[in-house]
Amino acid sequence: MQMQEIVKEIKSKIDIVDYIGRYLQLEKEGSSYKALCPFHPDKNPSFYIKPSEQFFKCFGCDTKGDVITFAMKYHNIDFKEAIRMLAEEIGLSIGSKQTEENAQKEKLSIDQIIAYVETCHQYVCLTSYFADRGIPASLIDKYKLGFDVENNAIVLPIFQGGQIISYVRRNLDDNKPRYEFPKGSNAIPFNVDLLKDEQQTNVFIAEGIFDALTIEAAIEQPAIALNGCENQKEFLQVLNQIKPKGKKFYILFDNDEAGLKAAKQLFDKMKNQYEVAICSWEGVSYKDVNEFWVANPEECTKFLKWQLKSAFYPYALINFAAVYVDFIKSEKFKAIATGFKQLDDVLNGGFVIGNLYVFGAKPSVGKTTFVLQLVDNLLQQGYECVFLSAEMSKEEILTRIFCREYGLKKANVKVPAFDFYRKLRTRTASNEELQEFMSVMQDYIKRYAFALHILESQKLDEVYYILDHLQKPILFVDYLQLLQPAKPYQSDKQRVDLIMQELFEIKNKFLIPVVAISSLNRENYDKDDMTAFKESGAIEYGTAAAFLMKRDEDKPIHDDYKGNGYTIKFNCVKNRYGSIGEDITMRFWGGIYLFEEIADDRSL
Repeated sequence: MQMQEIVKEIKSKIDIVDYIGRYLQLEKEGSSYKALCPFHPDKNPSFYIKPSEQFFKCFGCDTKGDVITFAMKYHNIDFKEAIRMLAEEIGLSIGSKQTEENAQKEKLSIDQIIAYVETCHQYVCLTSYFADRGIPASLIDKYKLGFDVENNAIVLPIFQGGQIISYVRRNLDDNKPRYEFPKGSNAIPFNVDLLKDEQQTNVFIAEGIFDALTIEAAIEQPAIALNGCENQKEFLQVLNQIKPKGKKFYILFDNDEAGLKAAKQLFDKMKNQYEVAICSWEGVSYKDVNEFWVANPEECTKFLKWQLKSAFYPYALINFAAVYVDFIKSEKFKAIATGFKQLDDVLNGGFVIGNLYVFGAKPSVGKTTFVLQLVDNLLQQGYECVFLSAEMSKEEILTRIFCREYGLKKANVKVPAFDFYRKLRTRTASNEELQEFMSVMQDYIKRYAFALHILESQKLDEVYYILDHLQKPILFVDYLQLLQPAKPYQSDKQRVDLIMQELFEIKNKFLIPVVAISSLNRENYDKDDMTAFKESGAIEYGTAAAFLMKRDEDKPIHDDYKGNGYTIKFNCVKNRYGSIGEDITMRFWGGIYLFEEIADDRSL
């Protein structure tokens, strides 16, 4: 015998008044009975029984239910024990555990499903789960939502043609599958009768039933749920059988990558036959509409009403006006100073998020050293820097960084430092120098332990993982022509084109600046335009700004503490946010890996 049949038999044969009267002193009042409540301190009778409904309720502590509920509460036993105890009273055999398991494996009939749903609906008062998720009593009654006491599960019935045909059971115990369906049944969409309701012209399509219930609770607009965004086939079969006319469909799946992808898939399958739109989650951080509703009902209601107005106009100005206002007020809109005033002036303030900047030069001009100094300048401002090196080892990169730090420290106190890199390589540094260097290195590591990330690779795939875990990242690439794209290529030009596409995806996905080094065409070393860059086509069209670095052929200037300095001209040959042709002049002290801005190359 199925559990719902046993429950029905118990309630039909055990009168609630007779049963409770064994334990409480009952007093008749009209058609009801009253007593002192056994579940809380009660001086004036607040416990009432309605024989006609076989139901009790305490108006003092709000405990309520049927004869089985009373047995559970009064004897402090669980549902199974209460059923077994009451079944024995009426001589009903529940059967062995094996018999129960075999019965559970059989496909349930519609009558069994209805009986199960009806039983669970009667016990919905024993759980606060629906209230915790913001579902009002009116919807609990409308859809006969219930609580399976025996399995500690929420029961969500599925109606078609006004009749219960299935259910979704949401288990609350962690050791069970989260969602289950009747034996032998698959997921069936919730509330598809809406497709036949000519009064409902606007139809939301959600992933889960709680999202559909939320929509109805918020804006009194019944909604359909697919019971998982992957269950599109079942919904589309019903939709194309009914072929409703005069309806607008609003797809509102979860606010995550899977939900957004599935929403686009369903949209593509419906768009040729129906009026359909995808609701936008722009500016909303909640993972689904029910989470939004529980956290902020007022804003969730506004959000849903706005979808009815705007979903069919996704590219209208009004749809992103509010987001834009937030954007220009945020730190993201602010240009990021590079630490070089002349460079910031040319770029109208500095780097802008979501843009790519390229510095190109022939070998030995100092392009890697310059970009490493940019890294240091941005670390000092609190940014997190990811340096992807396709050429140098991380040990070489760190040695250059630490030698610059050490060189600056020594030069500032008028001590020569320009030959320290050579001393490290030749093991000729004194113990005192080594101790000072180690101190500089340890201080730098302490400051930027989790802010500087150095990756040795010729591929960009690991960059995604790193950027996903950072708050204010900037990506640096050394250098473009050595990178290998994820897709196959037939030529060097196609390779660079594919790399530029990947960098575009990164800068747009993470909304960050990307700074890259590029090599030059040998035959175009002397050019002062974009053609100087190797495979320049994609670079020209994909960058916000591009600079050519050229070394002045004049004799080097010697400094007693910094060593030999060379004049480096930065010629701006592409500039989305300013004018081109502007030169920046810097002194490159190669002995300590340092660039310094100068007003004029003859000033020193």
